[in-house]
Amino acid sequence: MRGLSLLLAALLLTGCSAAPQASSSAPAASSAPADEAVSSVVEPEPQPVPEPEPGPLAGMIVCLDPGHGITDAHAQEPISPLSDETKAAYVSGASGEQITEEALNLQVALGLRDKLLALDAQVILTRETNEATVSNIERAQIANEAGATCCIRIHADGIDDRSVHGVSVLIPAGELLGTPSIVQPSRTLGQLMVDAVAAQTDAKNRGLTERRDLTGFNWSEVPCVLLEMGFLSNPDEESRMIDPAYQQQIIEGVAQALIQWRAQSS
Repeated sequence: MRGLSLLLAALLLTGCSAAPQASSSAPAASSAPADEAVSSVVEPEPQPVPEPEPGPLAGMIVCLDPGHGITDAHAQEPISPLSDETKAAYVSGASGEQITEEALNLQVALGLRDKLLALDAQVILTRETNEATVSNIERAQIANEAGATCCIRIHADGIDDRSVHGVSVLIPAGELLGTPSIVQPSRTLGQLMVDAVAAQTDAKNRGLTERRDLTGFNWSEVPCVLLEMGFLSNPDEESRMIDPAYQQQIIEGVAQALIQWRAQSS
């Protein structure tokens, strides 16, 4: 009996063994819901780019007329729409020891074009090469047909007396003007220009000169001035005028005059 009791006890102990433990390798349950949305980065709204401020000459149309040009053409043309008197349509300019006038005029005109474009003006040139066949009437008509705000004729002087020097501005006057209304605005611009260029370059200020005999003035329908930058017949002044730094001073003076003239006309 005792043996039977021991066998029953062993069987009871085997049936009461502990339940198996869960495997430690089983994946852990997620603590977040399966359908939880993933947050996204919100891009900032693009900011509008402000419009640049217009330049001081915005809206102006400036015609630059570099005087003279190399041509074999010869012709006469009426000095004025009000007269039968004629003058040469193509005229050679002055010459110095280092440069001819048509070349100097174009150098300054091209630099002035770049300056005025930077100030937001629209710029028209009557010629862009030294070889050019453009009559004096045609030069005026280019500005007229463009509806230019003004025309600036760029020249250099020459005279037998090599000691004469300085900057001056010629302005329209007289009974042969086809458009007399250009007289006063041309005078105002001319005075501002000769003063500004003389101040920038420290050249002698020779002031304004009225001209009744210039075809380009008499045919012009827009305010028009002629800048005489200096004398190629004066060796010292010629050397200054071919210096790019001095040319830039001339350009700054012209631009300054246009800004002042624009402000006064507003």
